[in-house]
Amino acid sequence: MLPSSFITPRAEAFLPSYSLNTFAAMAPAGDYMITAATAAVASTTRTATTMFGTSDAASFSTTTSSDSHNNNDDDEDSAILAREVARCNGGIIDMHLHTAPWFDDAATLIEELEASSISIGFLFNPYPKVELPYDINTYCASIASASNGKIFTLASLNTTHDDWEEHREFELQRLKTGLEDDKVVLGTKLAPPHTCLPLTGPIMDDVLEIVNESKQKLLAIHIGTTPFCGPIGKKFGLECKCTEEYVNPALLIPKIEQYPNVTFALLHSGHEFLPEDSPDYHHFRNVDECIALAGKYPNVYLSISAIFAQEADGTLRYPGGFEIVRKMKEAGITHKVFWGSDASYFQGQIRPVLITAIKAMIEAEWTDEERTWTLSGCTRKVFNIPIH
Repeated sequence: MLPSSFITPRAEAFLPSYSLNTFAAMAPAGDYMITAATAAVASTTRTATTMFGTSDAASFSTTTSSDSHNNNDDDEDSAILAREVARCNGGIIDMHLHTAPWFDDAATLIEELEASSISIGFLFNPYPKVELPYDINTYCASIASASNGKIFTLASLNTTHDDWEEHREFELQRLKTGLEDDKVVLGTKLAPPHTCLPLTGPIMDDVLEIVNESKQKLLAIHIGTTPFCGPIGKKFGLECKCTEEYVNPALLIPKIEQYPNVTFALLHSGHEFLPEDSPDYHHFRNVDECIALAGKYPNVYLSISAIFAQEADGTLRYPGGFEIVRKMKEAGITHKVFWGSDASYFQGQIRPVLITAIKAMIEAEWTDEERTWTLSGCTRKVFNIPIH
């Protein structure tokens, strides 16, 4: 039985009719997001140990990274963050948030963002390969609409159908309808490895036509692997694909060139979220390709998101984040980069992820102006955020 304290009223209404594996598949499909089933049983290390065993429970702990810092570390981190907030005129933007069991309204999410020194957030989810009792676009837009300009969202569609032609008309209309509210819906989001969507083919052709015809000519697309292609995906029966056709950004070049008026926001910048011994490990080639695309094409931008995911003790879950930030600086593309946490699944995680990203930029010798642009200005430009 999943603890009710970890289930939103919306989720609680349909839990009885779904298996644990099915509920897990409904969780946010962000790069390092733990599934809802895992989160629900991991309310304490003891509960998680009972369910998964000691080693898994350690990685699923809800303790935030700040718990492992001493007071001096906290003071230093607070000072670093305060300086960045001041330079952004209080306007740091978190472009990458997913739904989570701990909130189902704007006020609760805004409170968490403000506690992390975030002024604006973007909330979105892809459609999983299960039938939901509510529409994801509508749910995220309802929260954004009630936020008074504090939360925005991106529309999506279900690309997981075995027979696309059978569902094509319905899904394209779903996307068109989701994009109608241009006051809170600022673009389209796709997550190819999570939804088994090839980066080339008829579905991408259809989606790009809709995006190009919309007011919000922006496609935010997950580029890079996902841990759900590894053991955690197998544990919960999730089908994800991380081979070349789902993660290689070079496959987007024809579309990038065909649609120069569409902005391509490559989320995660091709980061590796699988271990080196995985058959789907790409040796950071996709990172290099993303950086090259951002340098060559005016309509390509990159995000620093999920690459600084942390364990309970504050150590980085995935290697390579600091190196990616350094490469961006060396390539001269800092003006094409925006920040997002992808850390909303547990409360208390956004702030330490933000501080680590700032430290990485400082270490890579990004200027004050470059950091301010990445934390605020670039997101405002790329997503054309309305002024309230």
